[in-house]
Amino acid sequence: MKKFVLMTCIVCTILTLPALSQGAEYMAGVRTGYFAWQPYLKEIDASGMSDIKWGTGVLYGPIFSIMFTDDLSISVSALFGKQSTHWQSEFSYFDSSTRITGNYYFEGFRADVDSALSYRLSQYFKVFAGYKYQYMAMDYNYTELRTDSSNNITDVQVGAIKISTNLFHGPALGLGFNYPITDVYFFSINVSGLYMTGDIEFKVKGYESDPLKSIPDEKIESPIRQIGINVEPVIGMNPGNNLPIITVGIRYQKSRLQITSSELGLENKWLDDTIAGAFISIVFMF
Repeated sequence: MKKFVLMTCIVCTILTLPALSQGAEYMAGVRTGYFAWQPYLKEIDASGMSDIKWGTGVLYGPIFSIMFTDDLSISVSALFGKQSTHWQSEFSYFDSSTRITGNYYFEGFRADVDSALSYRLSQYFKVFAGYKYQYMAMDYNYTELRTDSSNNITDVQVGAIKISTNLFHGPALGLGFNYPITDVYFFSINVSGLYMTGDIEFKVKGYESDPLKSIPDEKIESPIRQIGINVEPVIGMNPGNNLPIITVGIRYQKSRLQITSSELGLENKWLDDTIAGAFISIVFMF
């Protein structure tokens, strides 16, 4: 419900802007790209997570902007999609007589919504302040085979961990540079920093084979905070004559997260999180 209220407020704000923007120009379009994600899960001390591979997938979403004047504009954009990966961890020793071989898989759905108010300082530079909302839902599944020093199977464990973030949001501040290469082609780059807070939830369930029994379900909730930097260079084409503006670019975001729950033993540790990818966008002006 809280998410719905927040998104409703954002939509209502956008819908009321036309009343304040008579004579303004509008831009609307779409963006899609292929992104790779190295999640913070890699630094959590749990079954197989330290060997996690980059998750990959296609993300896509809308772009909408209002240019009140040549210097002042507001924009909202979003990226949605799934990313997944699988891997094996074959030699994890917990003691001198036990070896664990595991197969692991994770799939994550992410939704990033970014808004920004931009002001042009000069022909080439602008500053912008914005707000970011992010939702993440991840499924982490594993099967682990335990053997003794004689290679006899002693246990098989199967488990699943569901991880989700709730009301994860915060402000961003950045600087943009735009340079016209020709009358049609241009280069631009935006660099911004962000700070976000919210809550994260872990739900753990599974069973083991010797003896056959369920592992007690576990639920852990914790506040979470994140600091990060986002870099987005693009090359674009604006042919005019009511034709769309087309851009091709790269997005790189490096973040550090802190989960404060003592149950996970991470209250004093910052976890690295990285997402990077290439995208294309098509935007119409009207």
